[in-house]
Amino acid sequence: MMKKGFTLIEVLVVVLLSSVIFSALFMVMSSGRTTWYEAETQIALQQELRKAMRQITDDMRQSGMSQISIPADSVAYSSISFNVSEGAGGSGSIDWSPIPINMSLSGGQIIRADGSTTRVLANNITALGFVRLFTSPKIVRINMTAQKTSTFGRVLNATLDSAIALRN
Repeated sequence: MMKKGFTLIEVLVVVLLSSVIFSALFMVMSSGRTTWYEAETQIALQQELRKAMRQITDDMRQSGMSQISIPADSVAYSSISFNVSEGAGGSGSIDWSPIPINMSLSGGQIIRADGSTTRVLANNITALGFVRLFTSPKIVRINMTAQKTSTFGRVLNATLDSAIALRN
């Protein structure tokens, strides 16, 4: 007479195989979740840099070589002041704003100040540099680096560079 049912060894093999499959599935899901959150943090960091770079470049493109506070000496400066154009005067010359715009790094933030108005352009910034090369003083190079810790404790970095041609 044959007994119907499973032996103890058969049950243990099924439990072991099920455990291995579910463990592998959990590890894949956990890894995917970690990757998702880190990518989300990296994207937010890059967006912060792009937003600040766009504001800085939009403002600086309205300035001229003689209106920039940093010299053309190939040295990186962490802040810059400049005046922007307010249009053409009666004689055809450019009228410059009497109030300079100042961009600087302070406490991990890029600060834009013009007169009594101060605005934060970006957070989580670790480095900001403005350079005018001696060989091309009409070009201002901007470099900024940001750093942020992801939800799972990994430190993520992003860097953005740009070059701006100033007005005459």
